Amino acid sequence: MAHRFRALWALLGYLLATLVFTFPLVRQFTIAIPGDGFDGWQNYWNLWWVKVALLEKQTSPFFTDLLYHPTGVGLLFHTLNPFNGVTVLPIQIAWGLLPAYNAVVIFSFVMGGLGAWLLVRRLLGAGGSSLAAFAAGAIFTFSPFHIAHLLGHMQVISLEWIPFYILYLLRSLERPTRRNILLAVLFLALVTFCDWYYTLYCLIFTAAALLWSAWRSSRQGLKMAGRPFLAAVGAVAAIWALWAIILSPLLAPMIRDAGQFRFMVPDPIHSRILSADLLAFVTPQEFHPLWGEWAQARARVFTSTVSEHQVFAGFTVLALTLLGGIVQVGSLRRARIHDTHHVPDTSEVPGTWAIARRQPPLRAGASRGLWLLALVVFFVLSLGPVLHVGGKTDLLPGGREIVLPYGWLADKIPFMEITRSVSRFDAMIMLAMGLLAAAGVQWLAQRPVIGRLAPAVAVGLILFEFLPAPYPMSRPDVPQWYHALADDKRTGAVLNLPMAWDRPGYLLQQTVHRKPLAVAYISRDDPRTLVERAPVLQHLRRLGPDIIAFDLAAQGGQALHDLGIRWVILDRYQMPAGPERAYVDAAARQIFGAQPPVYEDVRLTVYEVESPAVSAPYLALGDGWGRFDPGSQGRTFSGHATLFVQAPVSGEATLRVTLAPGSPELDAPRAGGAHVMHLSLRQGANEVTLRLRQPGGRALVTGLALATAP
Repeated sequence: MAHRFRALWALLGYLLATLVFTFPLVRQFTIAIPGDGFDGWQNYWNLWWVKVALLEKQTSPFFTDLLYHPTGVGLLFHTLNPFNGVTVLPIQIAWGLLPAYNAVVIFSFVMGGLGAWLLVRRLLGAGGSSLAAFAAGAIFTFSPFHIAHLLGHMQVISLEWIPFYILYLLRSLERPTRRNILLAVLFLALVTFCDWYYTLYCLIFTAAALLWSAWRSSRQGLKMAGRPFLAAVGAVAAIWALWAIILSPLLAPMIRDAGQFRFMVPDPIHSRILSADLLAFVTPQEFHPLWGEWAQARARVFTSTVSEHQVFAGFTVLALTLLGGIVQVGSLRRARIHDTHHVPDTSEVPGTWAIARRQPPLRAGASRGLWLLALVVFFVLSLGPVLHVGGKTDLLPGGREIVLPYGWLADKIPFMEITRSVSRFDAMIMLAMGLLAAAGVQWLAQRPVIGRLAPAVAVGLILFEFLPAPYPMSRPDVPQWYHALADDKRTGAVLNLPMAWDRPGYLLQQTVHRKPLAVAYISRDDPRTLVERAPVLQHLRRLGPDIIAFDLAAQGGQALHDLGIRWVILDRYQMPAGPERAYVDAAARQIFGAQPPVYEDVRLTVYEVESPAVSAPYLALGDGWGRFDPGSQGRTFSGHATLFVQAPVSGEATLRVTLAPGSPELDAPRAGGAHVMHLSLRQGANEVTLRLRQPGGRALVTGLALATAP
């Protein structure tokens, strides 16, 4: 009962601190979301889509037909965080999306703190200070890392289930009962339904826990400790096997897609740019009311964005962690002396599975040394493939770099190469530092003179260093015309311009007008959509032509009509004066000619796509093509690649394929410096395959042109 009473006070303490740290969220709970108005709207859309998928369409939320019309797109590698979408459904239904989003924020921060409090209370033991545990929860949930990702990364702020998983993982290693193992599986699944990054971190922590358990066992001798260690291995195997079975409906297609495509693997340069800088750990957080501007100036040298380079550990936390580490090293030495005279209890433990019939080697108190190992492991990983110091990597003579283990591990651990933002390992760093700092606070609490005040002072200093005030808020930006579009019952998709890069604001607007989008913003671009393959979309994506010869004035409207696009919306607020705006305006004039817009104001110009008066065949890319290379002005393919010829009526046509000098020959006749293929077209989509005469070769195509027979 006393423990539950303390937990309730901890919960209320984290709630109060969350309201302070996120202020003015509590005042704007129904009119704005915290953040910079960018990625937050993507996660806002995620909540909306989960509701639409489950309650309106009765379909899986992991595929949507409302984005990338007409193909739709899979969301397996998208940061959907469906746990949040499901849990706030009642709030969304009753009060709307804005309160639902903000409820996720409050829940994540409060439960993150409580989870760390429960974990640390157990590891400190029965005599542990509640304030020491509260300090650990505050370090974990109010860290600058967590606060920075509140700018818009809902999946990253949803770190609350990590300490719960670790709590029951350690319990399973101590005593692998059905209850402990099943609760570990439950919380690991909840971690996954929030963020796949955190699932990877839990896997790495589990491996570290097993290594620690093995080291503890080795000191007792193989005969005495072998069976308990095997029981620990069996418990971990059971946890992850059950997790894999539960997640198999997602894991199976993800593994299949990863074997066929590479779109989910980011450019390796991202892991270098988005790694933690060594100096960032001691550069104060940039939202602080006193030194925030000074910290922003210092942080300009870091290579990553604001949300990714905020890994400040806190000077109070660093001091307490150092003290706690010293305390833990002393505890380990005392434990080593104790273990040389201690004979483990080999009596049966009631209620355990057959794999765990003896006292295992990882006890609660001894497991605290694991956090020293975890701190080192996650700190090194957060630094990425090479060491950054003040934005520089050429730290050795001759401009050489200090290579770190992350690059090797990303190549060896399945799916680790999919991670993009390496600095996010800081979530585990702050959890480890929270526990070690709590040990330091606990030690101070036991001192005769300062014992009463030390924990409260420590908590106060931690919260003061981490305080962001006030936190930036963003209100929905939806022009009134989109509300009118919501009342339009006609079918058709929306093409928002500009689309040279994706804007999450278009997702926000879709939650109002509810029409399919031809282009959208998701976490990983999927090559199976038509953005990079269909004419017009290709032009508008890269602000220039692709390898397909295509006349925007003659056939642009036809291509848009064939894609099912009804509304084309130019948003001048999304493209200030410059090359992007000039190209988009010129392309719109070519496509629509003298056709007047159906709506226009200082911000929006809206065209409706009409049925083309004259139609002719045109090309679109199929499978097997590499990305467009601006340098060579071409695309590569190996072995074979496909094209589609969209024909309004049956007829004859000629396809000319121009290759860069030195490319292997196509299995097609040459004429006039290009390969020429004569095609008999049927009405609709016609698939054409280009094959190399040498199957193992790689060709660079710089031009595709289609001509119809007279």
